[in-house]
Amino acid sequence: MGIAVSSLITVIGFLGLFGLNSYYANVSFFSVIPSEWVYLLLLLANLPNLFLLLWLKNNPQEAEFEIRTCFSNLAVNAFLSGLTLYSTQEGSSYFFKLVLMMMVICVLPYYRQGRGFALVVSSLFSTMVIILTNHVQVAWQDAYDLFLFYVIGQACIVLRRHWFRESSWYNNILHQANGTLFVSSRTDELTGLYNRLALREDFPNYSKQEVGVAMIDLDDFKRFNDNYGHAYGDLVLTKLGRYLQKDMMNEHLRSYRYGGDEILIIASGLEDGAFGKKLQIFQAEYAKLNQQLKEPATLSIGYATGAVADEEELRKLIQLADNYLYQAKRQGKNQVVGAEKK
Repeated sequence: MGIAVSSLITVIGFLGLFGLNSYYANVSFFSVIPSEWVYLLLLLANLPNLFLLLWLKNNPQEAEFEIRTCFSNLAVNAFLSGLTLYSTQEGSSYFFKLVLMMMVICVLPYYRQGRGFALVVSSLFSTMVIILTNHVQVAWQDAYDLFLFYVIGQACIVLRRHWFRESSWYNNILHQANGTLFVSSRTDELTGLYNRLALREDFPNYSKQEVGVAMIDLDDFKRFNDNYGHAYGDLVLTKLGRYLQKDMMNEHLRSYRYGGDEILIIASGLEDGAFGKKLQIFQAEYAKLNQQLKEPATLSIGYATGAVADEEELRKLIQLADNYLYQAKRQGKNQVVGAEKK
């Protein structure tokens, strides 16, 4: 917003200087200060500030410093708006440029509470000083209109601040809701792991990387549902999901619920042999942890590692891990079977 204000007032300064040198320019009403000085002051106040704000846009500083910089320039412009009376020419209005500048200042930026009032007072002060020191005869109607203008300007500041706060609050709520919706759309409700939608979205992230892929399956999961009911089967899956999130989740490893009781793990940033060892420790610890269940729950795991150039190669690696999973089942279950590419 500070850039917009400085840009518009800079335009006023350039156009004013151009107009004074045109064929249509008239004699200045006030001879105390040349009209050119007024426009030069506008340029001197706003051009350096404009370059500073553009620099800050590319080189962000602390928010408080940027806010103070913008407000300082607005305060200077509010005071200079009164000096625009010295640019009045015979036959023109005293207050036209004052109104132009203050409308730019009042309508565009957002002010902290109380600062908008300070800007209006600053402009009103410089205007009144110039009128009184130059013994300007202001018609009652002009004084009345000027008073109304400042009241409306202050109202604009108050309302804009209120609307800004309201819109910011709603935008924040909407942002949070969208974030929650995004997370929930990618999360399996029962296990808390990522779902198949998340897997499809994440596929490009694994391209051109060395990854490890593991397929995990609960042994004889159907037995839990048949013997103790589906609610108990859901409980076993929920505990598996929590265990995975606690012991296996980090920035280089993600777990997805791939099917009913199948979990897919994809890991990146691997060290040689580390993935297979981690899976063996995980499988053994899980088996110990679930000894207290009505029937012990064990896991069969198949895994494979390798460099994947694209999404198609990642799918092949997942299929290879799935093949090793079936081999683990055939070897008596509760096994970790896989291979790492050299």
